[in-house]
Amino acid sequence: MDNQVSDLAGRFMESEDGKRIAGKQEDIRRIAASRDGEDVKTMLRKAGFEEAVRQGDTAALRDAVSRVIRTESGARLLKNLQELMGR
Repeated sequence: MDNQVSDLAGRFMESEDGKRIAGKQEDIRRIAASRDGEDVKTMLRKAGFEEAVRQGDTAALRDAVSRVIRTESGARLLKNLQELMGR
């Protein structure tokens, strides 16, 4: 599982979107450290996100992310990331 995730991450980072993200690491860190970012991390932790990643449980991952982005903090965080990426 870890190798699959690493392989997918490596392929993504070589893509155009991955290269765009790599160039905005400081902005992403700032957004992640914001109040909304901290709220989202807490919500994901409580939803068992890390365990779902370890187990490769895509349904649980989708459910956790879906619930989080429906919150005010999650929606604002997603909007900030979309603006950062020019979408």
